[in-house]
This record gives sequence, C-alpha cells and structure tokens, in this order.
Amino acid sequence: MKKLMPIFAAAALLTGAACSTYTSSTDPDDMGTGYGLLGDKVGTGHNNSASVAEVNNNATFDNPATGASTDSATASQNLDHQFVMRAASGGLMEVEAGKMAAAKGQMAGVKQYGQRMVTDHTKANTELKALAAAKGITLPTAPLPEHQQHLDMLSKLSEGEFDKVYMQHMVTAHDKDIADFDREAKTGKDAEIKAFAAKNLPILQAHRKAAQPVYEQVGRSN
Repeated sequence: MKKLMPIFAAAALLTGAACSTYTSSTDPDDMGTGYGLLGDKVGTGHNNSASVAEVNNNATFDNPATGASTDSATASQNLDHQFVMRAASGGLMEVEAGKMAAAKGQMAGVKQYGQRMVTDHTKANTELKALAAAKGITLPTAPLPEHQQHLDMLSKLSEGEFDKVYMQHMVTAHDKDIADFDREAKTGKDAEIKAFAAKNLPILQAHRKAAQPVYEQVGRSN
C-alpha cells in the first residue's frame, strides 16, 4: 500500500494541471479583442471556424519543412500571429454588433455609431485578411467563442436596454483594443503586422473618443 501512495499523488498532480489549462474569461463585459488567447486554448470544445483556424495555424507554426517551431525563436513571431487572430475576431464582432446597433438602436447617435463601426471595421477586416493570407495565417470566419457570447447577449436585449449596454461595451472594448494594438505597434516582431497595428491604432482611438459622449447621452436619457 505504501508503494501505491506516490503513484496516486503523481496522478492527482497531473489531473490538477490538466484542469488548469483552460481559463478564458466568460464575462460579457470583458470582451475586448485581446483576452483569452495568449495563454488559453480558445475554441477548445467548439466545432467552429476558430477551432479549424487554430489547428491550421499550429501546423504552420510547427512545420518541419520550414523549421518553424513554437519551442524555438519563432515564439515571438507566434505572438504576432496571435495578435492577428484577436484582431480578426474582434473586428468580426464589431461589424456584427454595429449592424445590430444600426438596426436595433433607439437613439440616433447609437445608430450612427453602429454604422460607423460596420464601415471602419469592414475595411480593417479586409486589410487584415489580405495580410494574414500573405503570412499563411488562417483566420476564423466567425467570432471566437468569447466574442460570440457577447453578440448572443446583445441580440437578446430589449430595445430599451440595448443602447446603454452596447455603448458601455464600445467604451470598455475600445480601451482594451487600444492597449492591444499599441503593444503590438511598439513590441511586435513582424514588421508588416506592426505596421497594421500602428495604422489602425488612431482609428480605434477615434472610435473610443466618439463612443464616450454617446454613452453619456444614453445614460442621461435613461
């Protein structure tokens, strides 16, 4: 019996480690483009485009033919690729949420802001798609689970609730997006991905600035 105790202890430690590998946030108010991807296996257990993209990208990162390996110096490059995945998913969410705002919003300012998100993020998404293709990065064709969760929540809100929740999210999400794009623009290793982040950072900052007065107006009207 004494000989079995170390085996049970080792098994318990392995089980605990396995349970700690997926810890992404499910808080709908924590929905910037940048959460959950750097350390988590986002898309695990989801039969969607995010899972397919992750498998394809892992094959690209660990390609014996090119010598690429996530355990080598390409780890820095992979951080650039992960930024692209976050930005792509966040961009898809911004477009879909913007469409909702344009159709479902009650205040003119909310409708106009939503349409601006559709226009600006569709343009950025198209640019990012071309950049990803050139880099051999497979992008998700639908928002990652965390972003989709927020879209699902928005779709269930009443018209009276929608304006405030949508604009609150636009404030908090753009704060996070700005931090993510600023970090990539300053510390990214891939010159072209850095350039994309630097180019779009002022646009995100303008979105954030425009969101604040609309959010405050919605709050006053309520």
